[in-house]
Amino acid sequence: MKLEQLQVSGMTCAACATRIEKALRKEKGIQAVHVSLALSRATVHYEPREIGMQAITAKIAKLGYKATGKLSHPQAGIEAETRAYRTRFAIAACLSIPLLWAMLAHMFMWFQPWTPNLFMEPMFQWLIATILQFGVGYPFYYGAYQAFIHRSANMDTLVAISTSVAYFYSHYVMFHAAHDSSHPTLYFDTIAMIMTVVLLGKWLETMAKGKALKQLSALYSLQVKLVRVLREHGEEWITADQVQTGDRIVVKSGEWISVDGVVHAGTADADESMMTGESTAVTKRSGDRVYAGTRCLVGTLNIMVDKKHKETRLSQMIALIEAAQQSKPAIQRTVDRIAAVFVPVMLGCAVVTFAGWLLISHGPDLSETAMRHALSVLLVACPCALGLATPISILIATGSSAQKGILFKEARSLERLRQIDVVLLDKTGTLTEGLPQLVAIQTAGQRDADVLRLTSALASMSMHPLAQAIVKAAKEQQLLSPEAASFHEHPGKGMEGDVEGNNVCVGNRKWLEEMGIRFSEEKRFGFHQEAAPGHIRLYIAINGTCIGTFDMADKLRRDARGVVQELKQKAEVWMLTGDEERTALTVAAATGIELVRAGMLPEQKLAFIRELQQQGRSVAMVGDGINDAAALAAADVGIAMGGGTDAAKQAGDVVLIGSRLSRILEAYTWSRYTMRNVHQNLLFALMYNVLTVPLAALGYLDPRIACIGMAASSLLVVGNSLRLQLWGKRGARAWP
Repeated sequence: MKLEQLQVSGMTCAACATRIEKALRKEKGIQAVHVSLALSRATVHYEPREIGMQAITAKIAKLGYKATGKLSHPQAGIEAETRAYRTRFAIAACLSIPLLWAMLAHMFMWFQPWTPNLFMEPMFQWLIATILQFGVGYPFYYGAYQAFIHRSANMDTLVAISTSVAYFYSHYVMFHAAHDSSHPTLYFDTIAMIMTVVLLGKWLETMAKGKALKQLSALYSLQVKLVRVLREHGEEWITADQVQTGDRIVVKSGEWISVDGVVHAGTADADESMMTGESTAVTKRSGDRVYAGTRCLVGTLNIMVDKKHKETRLSQMIALIEAAQQSKPAIQRTVDRIAAVFVPVMLGCAVVTFAGWLLISHGPDLSETAMRHALSVLLVACPCALGLATPISILIATGSSAQKGILFKEARSLERLRQIDVVLLDKTGTLTEGLPQLVAIQTAGQRDADVLRLTSALASMSMHPLAQAIVKAAKEQQLLSPEAASFHEHPGKGMEGDVEGNNVCVGNRKWLEEMGIRFSEEKRFGFHQEAAPGHIRLYIAINGTCIGTFDMADKLRRDARGVVQELKQKAEVWMLTGDEERTALTVAAATGIELVRAGMLPEQKLAFIRELQQQGRSVAMVGDGINDAAALAAADVGIAMGGGTDAAKQAGDVVLIGSRLSRILEAYTWSRYTMRNVHQNLLFALMYNVLTVPLAALGYLDPRIACIGMAASSLLVVGNSLRLQLWGKRGARAWP
C-alpha cells in the first residue's frame, strides 16, 4: 500500500469533503481516504498496482474539484482563498448598492432617503441582478452542477437554487406586470443580499480559519530555507533540502538552527521553547544534540548533521500535526453522515414548504408567499456550521498543543484521552529520568571533588551509562578532568588506568577484590553498609587501596509525585516495570502509587492491558522504551515520552516532547476542553437548524434575515473554536 497527500481546491463545505471521500472509496485499489476541509488536503491509502495517482486526481476532477500532488503551505492556500472571496464580495457589494438602496426606499415609507430614479427602474434592477446572478454567482452554479451530476448536494446547491428562484420569479413578474400595468413585486434585492452576505460570511470564515492555522504556520516558518555549510573551499549557502548527513553546518548568534545533529565544536545558548515548550535557554557544547526549529541566541555552533531535512524532529512534528488534523474522531464521522443527507433533506423541506403554503394561502399573491417562505428555508438551512464544528476545533487544538510540547498523532486520541479510567506508568524513563546519575559520594577523608576529578578522567574514555554519569557530575561541578593513560575497560566489572601518576580503578566490589584491592578503611568510613534500594554502588581505588564509593541511581523526575497524585483523582494508576520488586516498590512509595506490577516482560504488559480492556476499562499506557512499544500500541491511548526510543514514539498515539511528566495532565486537559468545545459547536449548529428551519417554513423569517442568520451561524462556530487558542496561550494547566 502507498500513502499520498493531495492538495484539493474548490471545496466549499463539509458536504464537498464527504462527497470526495465517498467517491474515492468506491474505486478499486483505494483502501482509505481522509479529506480535510480545513487544510484543503486529501490523504489517500491505495494499492499502486490497481490504481495510479493520475486516475485518483482525474476522479477528483470529475467531481468538480482540482487536485494536485504538489502540496502548498496551508496558510498560503487560505490566503489565496481569502483573496478570492474578498474580491467576489467587493464586486457583489458594489453591484448590490443600487438594489439595496431601492429596497430601503420600498421598506421604510416613513423614511424616504433620496433615491436616484434609475435605481427604481425594474429594467436597471434586472440588469444589475443578471450580472450578479451569472457573473459573481457563476462559481455557485458550477459547484451545484458538479454536485448534481454526481447525485449529491452541497452549499452551492442551496445558494444556486435560492438565487435562481428569486431571479427567475422576479424576471417573470417584471415582464408579466408590464402587460397588466400593475406594480411588480421584485426580489432582485434578495439576490443581492444573498450573494453579498454569503460571500462576506465565506470571506470572514476563511480569515478565521487562517487564524486557526497560526500555530501550524509558526512551525512551517521555523523551517529555514537557506543553510550555511562548511566546504573545503570555505562557507557556502545551500537550500535546507540539499543538506546531507555528515555535512557540517555553521550557526551564528541570532540565527535559527535548521538541522538535527550533534555539536562538533563551539558553545552557545540555545532557545528550544518552540520545540519543547521550555522557556529557559539551554547551553550547547561539543557532543550535545541540537534540533531544527531551535535558535542560537549567543555564540557560534559547528554542527555535524545526522538527519536529512525530511527526517528532522521539526519535520516529523509538522507531519504528525497535519495527520492529526486530517484524521477524524468518531464524532466527526457521525457528523459527516448527517451532512451527506442534510442538503437533500433541506431541499425536500423547501418543496414541502412551497406546496404547503400554496394549499393554505389565499389571495392573488399566494405563489409569491409560497415562494418567499420556501426561499427562506433554502437560505437558512446551510450545513456550513455543522461541517465546521469539529475540524476547526481539532485544527486549533492540535496546533496549539504541539507548541506546548504535546503531539497528538490522530484526532481519535484527542477524543479518547478524556475517557481514560486506568493509567499505566512505566518506571524507567517515565517516572524516572531513565539515565543513572551520581547521587552520593563517600571518601576516606579525601575531598569529594578531587576523587571525582580523577575518576572522570577514566570515565570520559568510556561510553558506559555509569561512566557517562560520572562525567556529567564532573561537568556540573565545572571540574577539569586530567588525561588518563593506559586505559582498560572490563565489561561487567569496571575500568582502570593511570591518572597523574596514580593507578585508578573504578568498578564493582567483587572485581576490585579479585584485583587484590585493600578495603582497610571501609568500616571506619562506612563503606561496608549496603547501598540504598535502587542504588548501584561503584568502588574507587587508588594505588591498591579503596578510598571511596559512588552511589548511582536513576533519579525520580521532579514532577513525578505531583503528577501521580493528580492522575489518581482522574483514574486508577498502576506502575508496570521490568525491574525487580524491591526497586519498583521504592519508586512507588516515593510517587504514591499503591498498585504495582514488577518484573514484567513486554508480553506480560500487553496481556495485562488486554485483561483490563476485556473488563470494559479504557486504558492509557505511558512509556518510553522498546519494551513498551507493544503495550503502547495495544492501549486505548498510548503516550510516549519524547526522550524515549523511536519504537516507543512510533507506537504511541501521543508524544510528549521533552522530559516533563506533567504534560500527561496537559494532554488530558486538551482532550477534555477540545471535545467540550466540539460539543458546544455541534449543539449550536443543530439547535440553529432545529429552530430556524421551522420558523422559516412557518413564515416568520424573511429571506434577507435568513441569509444573515446562515452566515452568522458559521462565524459563531468558528469564533467559539478560536477560544481554544486563547486558552492555549494561558497554558492548559491554568484552565479552570
